[in-house]
Amino acid sequence: MPRSSAAKRKSKRTKSVVPVRLWIAGSKNSHLAHTLDVSNHGVKLGGCRGEMKVGDKIEIQYHYQRAQFQVTWITAHKGSSEKQIGAECLEPEKQVWGATFPQEADEYKR
Repeated sequence: MPRSSAAKRKSKRTKSVVPVRLWIAGSKNSHLAHTLDVSNHGVKLGGCRGEMKVGDKIEIQYHYQRAQFQVTWITAHKGSSEKQIGAECLEPEKQVWGATFPQEADEYKR
């Protein structure tokens, strides 16, 4: 999904590659994935498997912290069953990543 260079995120992303477990709403099965970058308001995940679509609610666990997220975009890689997804945190007060990140805006760059 192309984004305008004038668009801005709510907070700056921080590169962070850590393993996470996720559950897709309505399923008891969990999937392993990893973060690519994180912020107070969302996450970019790689290595995602399982059937999901934009708008689905997912639960992400990092260490012993869990929070609810909503899928905002999905990119499927050609020839692979793995996907990258972007998800907005629906419970930012939980600080699932164990840290608070700067609130400065991060402009999209092409």
